[in-house]
Amino acid sequence: MKKIIRVTLFLLAIQSASAQSFNPQLAAMLQDTLDTYVAMISNIKGMSASVYVPGQGTWQGTGGVSYAGQPVTSDMKFGIASNTKLFVSTAMLMLAEDGIISLDDSLHKWLPTYPNINSNITIRQLLNHTSGISDPIFVAPWMDTIMAHPSRVFTPVEVLSWVGAPLFAPGTGWSYSNINYILAGMIAQSATGYHISEIIRDSILTPLNLTNTFYDVEEPEIGTIAHRWWNNVDFHDTSRIGVNSAGGPAGAIFSTSSDMTQWYHALFSGQLVNQASITEIATFGPTSNPTYDYGLGLSRETTLGYTYWGHGGDIWGYKSKMIYDTCLGTVVCGLSNSFPSGMSAVVFLLYRVVANHVPGCSDAISGMSTVCQGQNDVIYTVPPIPNATSYIWTLPSGATGTSDNNSITVDFGLSAVSGNIVVSGVNNYGPGGTSTFPVTVNPIPATPVITQNMNVLSSSATSGNQWYNSGGAISGENGQNYTATSTDDYYTIITLSGCNSDTSNIIHVDLTGLDENITNSIIKIYPNPVLNELIIEMQGNNEKLNFVVTNILGMEVFKGSLTEKTVVQTNRLAAGVYMIKFENGKAYKFNKIIREQSTY
Repeated sequence: MKKIIRVTLFLLAIQSASAQSFNPQLAAMLQDTLDTYVAMISNIKGMSASVYVPGQGTWQGTGGVSYAGQPVTSDMKFGIASNTKLFVSTAMLMLAEDGIISLDDSLHKWLPTYPNINSNITIRQLLNHTSGISDPIFVAPWMDTIMAHPSRVFTPVEVLSWVGAPLFAPGTGWSYSNINYILAGMIAQSATGYHISEIIRDSILTPLNLTNTFYDVEEPEIGTIAHRWWNNVDFHDTSRIGVNSAGGPAGAIFSTSSDMTQWYHALFSGQLVNQASITEIATFGPTSNPTYDYGLGLSRETTLGYTYWGHGGDIWGYKSKMIYDTCLGTVVCGLSNSFPSGMSAVVFLLYRVVANHVPGCSDAISGMSTVCQGQNDVIYTVPPIPNATSYIWTLPSGATGTSDNNSITVDFGLSAVSGNIVVSGVNNYGPGGTSTFPVTVNPIPATPVITQNMNVLSSSATSGNQWYNSGGAISGENGQNYTATSTDDYYTIITLSGCNSDTSNIIHVDLTGLDENITNSIIKIYPNPVLNELIIEMQGNNEKLNFVVTNILGMEVFKGSLTEKTVVQTNRLAAGVYMIKFENGKAYKFNKIIREQSTY
């Protein structure tokens, strides 16, 4: 199968932090916390930590030693152990997005049958640990086998032969098993022809420029590896091949704390997979621990009232811990070169430094989501942001307004365009989380021009008209044309997408009655409505009157003269409204005629 390379899709998505500056007060507090607790917790040999804060970038700190006389440095690589699993689950979701696999595929679609492994288990059940497969790797006698052969390459099939009886039927329970991710890696290779390490390299590490991360055994090690200490014994000179070939997709990756914070930020800001895949990753199910739920290579934990996403990783000589604040977007990574180790507590304390001091995430902004160019004094408000002493507002191009509190009044200029209103809280520890509110700015319609044909007024705008006279808006008159029925001043205003044009030119229509010597005459027009014949009679005056019948557009359809009685044939006229104009050369008068719809 053709190799899947997504590098070009994501190189442009990598966000540069070069313009960001990490707050020095916050950095000092984080380093002090790291130094204090690394010194206090005796089983932490050394530790590397990084904290990413949106709007500030990444802080890196180290504490302790790699070995006697050699302090830990920020470029040292540590085994991340089970934090490898999120790389694997993300790679599987990328394959699913590309239509190569489906998370609902069963094992039998891609792999042969293995003892004690139900072939109906789905890929999703592997990734969320609901398969029921037991986990023999780090228990006797297989742990002893790996320890006894540290330089041996253990194949996935050999490791699968160690699996014992299932713990429960697939999908009916939860139990963490490294075998699940070994199987996932085997499926990826079966579906693509490439080892899961190559897929991770091509689809994740290279696009994100994670140059300090590598998949052990399958790839050459990069740079300096921190010595690993197991039960206070330096195992650096003991080969890692046995343990990392056995664990493979369940825990073989090495990285730095800064690469790991970049990885989490990129993943959850949508730089790698679509929102549906992120939702899959973060679909958490219950475990036996009420404060710990599990998704796809990702956990949701609650500690001292703080709920966050992340994962832990433990392997002989290394320990890792990730925390991701879903509200603020903060990422905290801690890596230690000792196991067992109290390092996870330090990672939580670093997270709490940020949560307690940096302005928190912002709730939703309230205000008008659709405005017009030239609309002023539009108010936007956000609930008070925790820890914020001031606020920074960013407005769409062409919009103006200033505020240092949680409310802002915005003027949308005539050149304003649609965009986002963004607010973040600020204090002495820098900016915090942001809230974004999309605003649609609609243009003001062009000012219409109206023209007159007798008593018919026409607008240059084909839609959006509202006709007015001296009494205000004329109810129901919203067409391009309007027939005046009384002497008055008339104009129109266009409304499109909620935005009003300027007032059109004003036209005075004079519908003065006939000359005094004939105003007492009676003109009868019947039947009205009419179908085939319209009868016009004039009584009380024998003076000749000319008349013209026009349609609603002012087009002449009939004309004639009247002394006493005239019959107009209307059978060929279309149904609708017509006007008849009487004129004696001195004055004129209008009447409305309705031509009925024929019933045959």
